[in-house]
Amino acid sequence: MRPRFAGAWTLQQRKPVNDQHCAILIVEDDEKLQDMVRTILSRQATSIDVASDGEEAIEKLASGRYDIVILDLMLPKKNGLIVAEAVAALADKPRLIVLSVISRYLSDRFPAGTLVLQKPFEIDKLAETVRGICAELKTSSAG
Repeated sequence: MRPRFAGAWTLQQRKPVNDQHCAILIVEDDEKLQDMVRTILSRQATSIDVASDGEEAIEKLASGRYDIVILDLMLPKKNGLIVAEAVAALADKPRLIVLSVISRYLSDRFPAGTLVLQKPFEIDKLAETVRGICAELKTSSAG
């Protein structure tokens, strides 16, 4: 009998097709959107972690190293702006992608270099953006 949640474990262990190292943290409280984003990005990443609220995201940022953080703004416990501040305070800053309906009204509150995708967003656009960042990271680490 297969263990429950075997699919999530497999996604975290799968190596990306192009062998790029790219660790991603998805911060999203909507479980369906979490699963969809994780599934779509699993081929671009060597690891994908998920946080369902701002507090959990800040804990994961403090204990792990991520190349990309995909962040919703409307989160329980601590909102996305607080998480964005935590990202900006890191010595080794990951690239930040914000997904939100209200992000256009708050763009001046994001760290420099933040990419913003308005909800609803095209999942292909997110995958293309992540693929580009991972390729850029591979290029910069090889040279």
